[in-house]
Amino acid sequence: MLSIPVFQKYLRHWVYNFFQGMKKLKQGITMRGDSLYCPLSLSLDSYGNCLTDCYHCYFRNLNKVWGEDLKPLDVENFEKKLISGLKNQKPKTPLAYALNNKKTIRWGNKTDPFQLVEKDYGIAHRVFSILKKLEWSFVIQTRFTHVLEFYQSFIFDCKNLVTIMPVVSPGLGKDWELFERKRTTLPIERIKYIARLKRKGIKVGVNGEPFIPGFHTVKDFEKTLKVLINHNIYQYNTYNFHFNAFVAKRLVNLPGVDIEKIWFYNQDNQWRLILGKLIDLAEKYGVKLGCPDFVNSGKNYIEPFNTCCGIDVQNPCKFNTHFFKKYKQQGCNINQIIDCTYDGTGDLEEGVSIINGKNSKRFTLNDIK
Repeated sequence: MLSIPVFQKYLRHWVYNFFQGMKKLKQGITMRGDSLYCPLSLSLDSYGNCLTDCYHCYFRNLNKVWGEDLKPLDVENFEKKLISGLKNQKPKTPLAYALNNKKTIRWGNKTDPFQLVEKDYGIAHRVFSILKKLEWSFVIQTRFTHVLEFYQSFIFDCKNLVTIMPVVSPGLGKDWELFERKRTTLPIERIKYIARLKRKGIKVGVNGEPFIPGFHTVKDFEKTLKVLINHNIYQYNTYNFHFNAFVAKRLVNLPGVDIEKIWFYNQDNQWRLILGKLIDLAEKYGVKLGCPDFVNSGKNYIEPFNTCCGIDVQNPCKFNTHFFKKYKQQGCNINQIIDCTYDGTGDLEEGVSIINGKNSKRFTLNDIK
């Protein structure tokens, strides 16, 4: 009779071979389209689709382009890209520069890397090994900490490289039931999980996106802060809703959801007032708050992290509004800001237009209220 470890090894080998004929995700490592706004724009996806299909997830609209196939990551291709990126002497694209500079990877951008199918595919086993071998820092973003727990030994093997960042939106249980359809780990269990990891020296944070104005309330946010504090977690992140026609159609018939109200309070002028209250609450409770909304977060609000996810990482991308704003708050001029931030990981010309306020298609530093 086979021992359990040997059986698991054979099972993973069988599953791996069985799925070799499936379509694979060739472009798993990418730069986010909003890299000029994101310090964690170097992103990895284990799958080309997320079968959890949360109702409030605007990314699922992209399936019209990508298709509905799950598409597990082509791990061999992923490893080759990392290695060739490090050796590239003449990088020409933002992605090439990010790889060459060994920027911190956010694992779980368009899709959740530890969605339930990960138990069958086991992509993470090999990804962990690659990142450890290359000593590459990374952040895991997930709603499935009960699946991630199966990789506990890998997490401790990568202790100096990894940050665990579960997504816990401020509706807690009601979001889990309504939007996530009870397909994910209970929010309170996500928090308890990282609290245990924190006690053992693992770096952790909590992504609070999205705060849905007109559905979530300031009291919801305060309740979540209290839950975090009760588990010795003092860092959080918030950002309003990516509201578009796709998510509106999906949410319109859900109980307790008022689409018109959400649309109204999601507008910049309304969201600015709400966000100010959230920032004040975080300060009241001693919770450090990250916020990607550099325009509405207040000119004098200085985020305490080197990312807007509410965490510090080893090597963030710096050519983005998160750092532009920080240096402007310190009194730096445009040339000084560029010297301190540009390393090839963004569009230089467009970045300059954002700094000097001469970009009519994007928010700029001049839009800060």
